[in-house]
Amino acid sequence: MVAFSQLLAIQHLQLRLVQSGAGDPDITWVSNTELLDLGAYLEGGEIILTTGLALAPDDHRWRDFVAGLNRARVAAIGFGVGVVHERIPPLLVQAASTYRVALFEVPLPVPFIAVSKAVAELLRADELGAARGALQAQQRLLEGARGEQQPAEVLSSLAQMTGKHLALLGSDGTSLAATAGFAAADAAAATELIDLDSGGRYRLAVAGGPPLTPEGRSIVAAGAMVLGLALGGNRAADGRERERWERLTAALLAGAPAAHGIGILAPGVIISERMRVLALQGAAENLAAWRREPRSGLDRLVAPSTDPGPVPGVERAWQIVDDAAACIDAALAAASAHNLDVVVGRPAARDEVELSRRSAAARLRSLSPTAPLYAAPRVPAVVWADRDTPVLEALLEAESDVLGTTGWNPGLLSRRVLGPLAESYSSSYAGADGNPATVSADDRAMLRETLRTLFAADGQRGPTATELGIHRNTLRDRVTRIERLTGRSLADPDDRAELWIALRLEESGG
Repeated sequence: MVAFSQLLAIQHLQLRLVQSGAGDPDITWVSNTELLDLGAYLEGGEIILTTGLALAPDDHRWRDFVAGLNRARVAAIGFGVGVVHERIPPLLVQAASTYRVALFEVPLPVPFIAVSKAVAELLRADELGAARGALQAQQRLLEGARGEQQPAEVLSSLAQMTGKHLALLGSDGTSLAATAGFAAADAAAATELIDLDSGGRYRLAVAGGPPLTPEGRSIVAAGAMVLGLALGGNRAADGRERERWERLTAALLAGAPAAHGIGILAPGVIISERMRVLALQGAAENLAAWRREPRSGLDRLVAPSTDPGPVPGVERAWQIVDDAAACIDAALAAASAHNLDVVVGRPAARDEVELSRRSAAARLRSLSPTAPLYAAPRVPAVVWADRDTPVLEALLEAESDVLGTTGWNPGLLSRRVLGPLAESYSSSYAGADGNPATVSADDRAMLRETLRTLFAADGQRGPTATELGIHRNTLRDRVTRIERLTGRSLADPDDRAELWIALRLEESGG
């Protein structure tokens, strides 16, 4: 930056300091004005040049003039004498002293344009110096890329050159390396993220201090390039690493106590106490592209499924993720980007992820088995094993000595399943699809009776219609309403079990 003292030091301008301000302010620009209120048009750091054309020497509005420029944080006021006023008005000097705004005299032989040109030259020289310093910093960074410079060393160099706090993040958001103070700076202000590769495997996080200058941004760009080269590796090494993680993932899914293997393959990575297994399904080419995505941290716990897909052209895979909302959301977003459906398994201890895999596998039949569907524009499905079947999940989690205590609430569970068909619901609700649904008491009783009769007939539509005394098409319409209101399909065995148990719990006084 250009300091005000540098402008005063230019001898041929013959500028004379009349009143000093607060410190030695930085200059950003020069503006000539005869307006009395210029504050709204300034950004701060300007030199304001004026001849005082609008005010008489004894005009008390000099105070307002200086007050407005002080609020705009100008660098200084330059007053041209010998044009309108033979000397600087005393009231202007007094106001500058009161508000501590620097005031200097521009003698008559010196035109304002000369001051403007001098400031422009100083700014240009400063920019060239900053650019030269940035270029030298870039050269030092790029020279370091020839050796085996560690990411922490690169981050330290960038921090020294830019005054920022930086961190290297993996694709799962974990910090692989960081400068001291990054965590505090990240929490205190917005953090800028820079992708170091096309797949988002690594990102550079920049936090703290004022916004980066153009020179600082160029230094960070050079550092990002060096980090990208250092972390890129080669395809053969990436392939071998992917195979090691797939073997570890397969062992965890099979129930082997192999969680210690994560610490061996990724030292320093924090392993959560609870994890989830995701079952992914989609077109073979989409699933292959998803598996080839660059990954880091626990995102590498991926393995292909040994079971064939439901139909040719549709395949499945597994992924183990931390049971944290941010990790799950990131995994779901990556799957959605490749048009893959996902079943989210129940949370389980890290040494018991097989239980999560089983819960996800049990819900795979909820996904579409139609291959052409995965090639058409669509919204990928997400099924939660522990959210979509609340009664079954409660039965799985409840211990025998808990049943009958206050922790067991069959009425609440049945209402979560039956929704607007529950006896304790009022007459107007939003259906499972989120749209308003009005269910009268007569309709509710009719639909509940239809559901009971259908269960009694083992799901056979013909005997059910005969028992109810209605046409098969009428029965079909009623079943469609039941499925829409409850958000469950009578074609799915888990959903049928949920509905049957919910009805029985309610009829038993739940």
